[in-house]
Amino acid sequence: MRVARSPARLVCVGLGSCVALALWDSSTKIGGMVHIMLPDSKLCISKSGVLPGKYADTASRAIIEEMKMHGANQYVTVAKIAGGANMFRNVSPDMKDIGMENVKAVKKSLKEMHIRLMAEDIGGNIGRTVELDTACGDLIIRNIRGKTVTI
Repeated sequence: MRVARSPARLVCVGLGSCVALALWDSSTKIGGMVHIMLPDSKLCISKSGVLPGKYADTASRAIIEEMKMHGANQYVTVAKIAGGANMFRNVSPDMKDIGMENVKAVKKSLKEMHIRLMAEDIGGNIGRTVELDTACGDLIIRNIRGKTVTI
C-alpha cells in the first residue's frame, strides 16, 4: 500500500487473483495503490492481527485514509482496478474463483465509500503488472503475454 504525489509512479507487480486498487485525486494529483490479496479480513487467522492492505474490506478504507493524510479529497477521488484472474482454474475445477471474490469485495467497499469506479481490467487467467501515473491518473496494465493497455 503506497501513496504518492505527482510526478510519481506507483507499481504493483505480479497480480494473479489479487486485485490492484488504484485511487487518484485529480485536484491534488495524489494517487494511491494497494495490492489486495483476499476479499475479507475475517479470513485472517494470524495472531499478530490484520494487515489492512491485504484484504479488500480493510485496504480500500486504509488507502483512502492515507491519501487524505497527504491532502487528497475523498469526494473527488476516483478508482481503477486490475487483476482478479482465475489462476487456479486448471488446478481444481471445484476451487472457488478467489479473483472474482476479490473484485466483488473491492467494488462493494468502493460503493460503500462513494468512490466512483472509472475503469477496470479484470478476470481472465493470466497475470498482470500495473503502474499508476499520478500526473494524469492513467493505469497502465501489462499482462504476462506482453499486451499493454491503459485505462
